[in-house]
Amino acid sequence: MSRWFITLAAMALTELIGTALGSQTVHIERGPVRVFGQAILDDSGMYETDDAPVPPTFPFVMSYWGSMGQGGAAGLPIENLRGKGRAILHGEQEFIYHTDRYPHVGDTLVGTGIVSEVYEKPKSDGGKLEFYVTETTWCISGSSDPVVTTKFTLAINCKPGAPEAKALA
Repeated sequence: MSRWFITLAAMALTELIGTALGSQTVHIERGPVRVFGQAILDDSGMYETDDAPVPPTFPFVMSYWGSMGQGGAAGLPIENLRGKGRAILHGEQEFIYHTDRYPHVGDTLVGTGIVSEVYEKPKSDGGKLEFYVTETTWCISGSSDPVVTTKFTLAINCKPGAPEAKALA
């Protein structure tokens, strides 16, 4: 009976679903695009020009590298998700390009984010995995037409007996 109660009480922060994460403005600069191209071992020179397109997975780092005073871990309340026996992991990422035009060096993009999913899965050892999915839709500044949407999944590996995520205030 007590295990049943623990299972019911042990829920991911599902109240985050639908939470707006605000918006941020990112100016795409040549240096970060060039270095990102080097990091993915692309030696074509494609990412070294003044009007270079961004590499396909570059939008993942835009909120960290190039944001104008804002950014962070996908806007999630990380302090509420941390705790002893709760390991924060990078789950997955996805990029959905809405047009044939990739963002380029010199573009200024505005991204608006939302928490789109929160769910959990049991593990065979009695622990669980919590999943927090955010989506950020990026538009060229001054336009409402989306260029790219990034999906980011943060996973929390919870050991058996680990404390729950701290409820939001």
